[in-house]
Amino acid sequence: MDFVVFRWIGRVVLCMIPVIAVSLPVGAAPPGLNPCALVTTAEVEQVIGKLRGTSKGETLADAKSCTYEFANGQDEFEIWISPGDAFARMRKDAKNPVTVGGFGEEAFMDRGRLELGSLELTMRKGAVLAQLSIREGAGDEAKLKALAQKAVGRM
Repeated sequence: MDFVVFRWIGRVVLCMIPVIAVSLPVGAAPPGLNPCALVTTAEVEQVIGKLRGTSKGETLADAKSCTYEFANGQDEFEIWISPGDAFARMRKDAKNPVTVGGFGEEAFMDRGRLELGSLELTMRKGAVLAQLSIREGAGDEAKLKALAQKAVGRM
């Protein structure tokens, strides 16, 4: 190949790098999707119990969360959303992932991750990952699946 042609191709490639970099998607929580809107207060109270106050939303780096506090001071429930491409990493980091169906394109449950006494259901629907977490206890799987079914329908 002629050196002039090779140098010209090199310049085109160098000029394209900034365009490609700007065009690549940046991992961020899906815009417009509010984790506190994935389940209603009435649904949470019906499945888990009476809430103390309203849910609290927060944005951290590339994720958004919604935390629910309960009147009994013992129950816990959280929803996190982030880019769907994090699903494989979340599954790899899970302590004991168990695949579950009916929750988006792929989903798994994991019990006792980080020894915190919680049960998580992590699901991916399209470009969105959602993780729902509940404190371990009687009927925790059924409760978590009931709320996840509502959430996945609103993703």
